[in-house]
Amino acid sequence: MLCAAAVVAYLGRSGLGVAEGKVSSELGLDEVRMGWAMSAFFWGYAVAQIPAGWIGQLIGPRTALAIYATVWAACCAAIGGSFNLTLLIATQFAFGVAQAGVFPCAAQAISVWVPNSWRGISTGLLGSSMSVGAAASSQLAGVVLEVCSWRLMFVLFAIPSVVWAIIFYWVFRDRPDDHPAVNDAELAVISDDNPKKPVDNERQTWDWLAYLASFDLWMVNGQQFFRAAGYVFYTTWFPKYLKEMHGVSTLQSGLLASLPLLAVVVGSTSGGFIVDAIWKRTQSARLSRQAVGVCAMLGCASCISLAYFVHGKYGAVAMIAAGSFCAAVAGPCAYTITIDKAGKAVAPVFGIMNMSGNIGAALCPTAVGYFVAEYGWSWLLLPFAGIYVVAAFCWLLLNPQGEFRSPKPKQAA
Repeated sequence: MLCAAAVVAYLGRSGLGVAEGKVSSELGLDEVRMGWAMSAFFWGYAVAQIPAGWIGQLIGPRTALAIYATVWAACCAAIGGSFNLTLLIATQFAFGVAQAGVFPCAAQAISVWVPNSWRGISTGLLGSSMSVGAAASSQLAGVVLEVCSWRLMFVLFAIPSVVWAIIFYWVFRDRPDDHPAVNDAELAVISDDNPKKPVDNERQTWDWLAYLASFDLWMVNGQQFFRAAGYVFYTTWFPKYLKEMHGVSTLQSGLLASLPLLAVVVGSTSGGFIVDAIWKRTQSARLSRQAVGVCAMLGCASCISLAYFVHGKYGAVAMIAAGSFCAAVAGPCAYTITIDKAGKAVAPVFGIMNMSGNIGAALCPTAVGYFVAEYGWSWLLLPFAGIYVVAAFCWLLLNPQGEFRSPKPKQAA
């Protein structure tokens, strides 16, 4: 159900990239203004991460995610009612705010339901699912736009989220020991080597200044910032890049733009298996989290750099997809190391990490708009290769051991 949440969330948020030509033509927007509209979602998503994580920690993922999904479905449909730039930015921003709780709440659920030795594949599947949604959005949007307006497309893309919210609230429980289908043997497996015991429901207070002073948290935030900035290119400007550099149609751009996203699906899932396999063999966070993250980021930078020298559209997309695969391998590393080092403050600390990523994601579409206006499309891949190199340095500098900051038990009255 958590993977399905990522799918339906990205189904709506990725549609604007493919529909960009029709939206900008109807509303009279150039690349810079369209970049503002694309960035608005990520600004809303970023600023609401910490509050959304706190709410998820307070009321539990079950209630929080059901509410969030219903609200973001309404916001997705409202995008189709935008008749000028101001309304488009406002609805995109609200859409981002409503979706901010998806991954902090999912991480909170994983931290309680999943033992440490299975967190890599769990977070890998979660990360790959968002790209399933993004790839499905790219392909479906290209097809849907051939037969109906972009306004109706956003209404149609909102419906699955409402269905998901109803089913999730019905079947999910915040704690395994509260779920009627979990027996004692299963509860023992879930609790095995899991420091967030399902039966432990102690409330705690958090020293936020100590968390924010953690160098390791800043490094995790840094890799997430640059990695997300690179990823969001595929869901925003990449279809336009293919049209400008390779002369493809809207339908072709949607289909080709889905390939790097499908590579993320394979890469994130593979990364989850790699993280867990190394952990089970070595019990080393440095090898299973950090080393994999460094190698994955450098591999991505190399593939993106090589894509710059490939002129054929299929060859260029293939190299970019290979880079996307490498970057996705680092996703489970980032998720697991955040859950490992967050102690019992998983949802709010994950919100901080995800906020950093989405600040990068918010800056990317606007920066691309200005970059293209100044230098054109041909040089665009080189800065993207550079930001993955910086992400590799962030991975290299952090300490994967210990916690960001140990929580202080709440004082008795």
